[in-house]
Amino acid sequence: MRRIGSIELGIVTFAVVSLLRSAPTSAVFLDEGHEIRLGLRTYAGARIGTQDTTFRKFDVNSDSKPDPMTGQTPPLRPAESMTFPYSASGHLRQNRFFAEVDLEHDVMSMVDRGFGPLGLLRKLPFDITKLEYHLTFRGEYEGIYDWGPSEFRTAEQYTSIPANPVTNLQVDVLGARRHLRDVGSHRERLFQAFVDTEIGDLFIRFGRQNLSWGETDAFRLLDQINPLDSSFGGFLIPLDERRVPLDMLRVKYYLGSYGIFDEAFIEMYGAIDDSVSFSPGAAQGSAWTLPNLGRPSAAVFNETSDVARNFEEMRGGGRIVWNMFTGTFSVAHYYTYFDLPTVEVTVQPGFPLRAFSDGYSSHTFLRPQRGQISGATATFAIPQQWVRPLYMSGEPIIRTEFAFFRDEPRYRQQELDPFIFNSAQGMRCRGANVAPDCVANGRRTGNSTNFVIGIDHNQYFRWLNPNASFFISTQFFYKHLLDAAARRRFMPERFTPESYPYLLKGEVLPVPDYVVDGIISVGQPLEPVFVKNPTDQFLQTLLVTTNYYSGQIVPYAALFYDWEGAWVFQPGINFIRDPFRFSIDYSFLTAETLKGGSGVSLLRDRDNVYFRVEYVI
Repeated sequence: MRRIGSIELGIVTFAVVSLLRSAPTSAVFLDEGHEIRLGLRTYAGARIGTQDTTFRKFDVNSDSKPDPMTGQTPPLRPAESMTFPYSASGHLRQNRFFAEVDLEHDVMSMVDRGFGPLGLLRKLPFDITKLEYHLTFRGEYEGIYDWGPSEFRTAEQYTSIPANPVTNLQVDVLGARRHLRDVGSHRERLFQAFVDTEIGDLFIRFGRQNLSWGETDAFRLLDQINPLDSSFGGFLIPLDERRVPLDMLRVKYYLGSYGIFDEAFIEMYGAIDDSVSFSPGAAQGSAWTLPNLGRPSAAVFNETSDVARNFEEMRGGGRIVWNMFTGTFSVAHYYTYFDLPTVEVTVQPGFPLRAFSDGYSSHTFLRPQRGQISGATATFAIPQQWVRPLYMSGEPIIRTEFAFFRDEPRYRQQELDPFIFNSAQGMRCRGANVAPDCVANGRRTGNSTNFVIGIDHNQYFRWLNPNASFFISTQFFYKHLLDAAARRRFMPERFTPESYPYLLKGEVLPVPDYVVDGIISVGQPLEPVFVKNPTDQFLQTLLVTTNYYSGQIVPYAALFYDWEGAWVFQPGINFIRDPFRFSIDYSFLTAETLKGGSGVSLLRDRDNVYFRVEYVI
């Protein structure tokens, strides 16, 4: 089976749950002077699948039709994509245990008392007005690999994975299972650790931290500073739990007010860190791998690389923020690493009948791609007198963002598929770390323009809730791929319509849509046809929520619609009796075919119901 590898796509790291505003958390003070603050948030959740995940089936009658250009009938293609491992409805898909402990200590009183070496800070030629440190411990555990259904708890479904048809290399099942448990079973870490200080109008934060810019929820435009990691817990985990902190220096200087510009400040950061979103990524065999990428392969060796921890590959940038009239505005520019990697596929001359010395037919390298993001935001309220004739309560808040992405990873079928680039005199790569002589695809990047407009509004519907308003939030996202590859038919030179289906040029994602028979007749499909990625992408989100009994019962409904033809609908309800909370929601994801854009369609077989018990202090 020809595969691209286990790629955790940033475009599918949406979380409808994160549209919900986080409930306020309290804390306890550990001393009489209220200088040491302790916060705790922990929960246990169970997610149960309500539909079977798709399993590859071959159906000549439903999928193989004569091509109108040639009159020929292509070979077999699968009627369904495959999710590995196959999991039936009613099976446990997630049993997540989460604990986060925050410790915050204000040490200014110790500075004032001259405690130990802290007294030296008063000898500096400037006054320090704030000094505190913040530590966050996070522990996560996934129980399905210990007591879940057999498809996750055992290697039962691994026994049917075929060997490499050329070299007879067997899949390293033990190694794959060990990696899955290492990556997806449990992890404990010092999540954040930073020091805050203020010197007059200058604020400094140094250490491991998260930094979020922009005005969006659930999806990100300017909020691309920290990587997103969906390898542990999956794509339905809120953004705040998937955001990866970076070792960073952040400074903010308050400029003050100048004429119509009010409360202006400039903010800059620099981060030297090796974290990227796709490393380690969702391990093959987990419950959250993408279609046709979850099964270990004896044909493809996958490798990822991180960012070097040096000044040459550092991330950084700045923004200026100001208030004007009734709105808040910002302009930003920074360097970052995109959640999507560049993908380099290498094969030996003579592929597919010739393999590497390690027994694999191809090697796939996922590499970080550094790019630039420039943009602006505007947030303002519509005056009440303008909306009152429309029977709207309060003042709606308008949120807008524009962002230009430079050097994003891009992919085309003929660049990812060695059956094509190897036969079309692909690039030779002598001296590569995999072989002295090989054939590789070229890595490609491109630019895009991105825009979002959102509206947040509190509206009373007294007949539904006489005591509280409904919060309504909607966002419309637009993305345009500049200089996108034209989408048209092409035929690899070495194949004929009788033995090979037509492929399409144009932008794709590095996720196989389906696979077709290759030139090795071993009863296994080899040729991948990748998921189409549209040049223009339109996304819409909607959240409606309210509360009853003084905030103790909070129902909500979240909706996401990808204009390519994919839906997510998530109704739910929270019961809050501090410090305990109980939540239940249902996630309905649907699409007719696999598509690019938001990537919702790639997860169309993961409908589930989720129960969670939470404790917060």
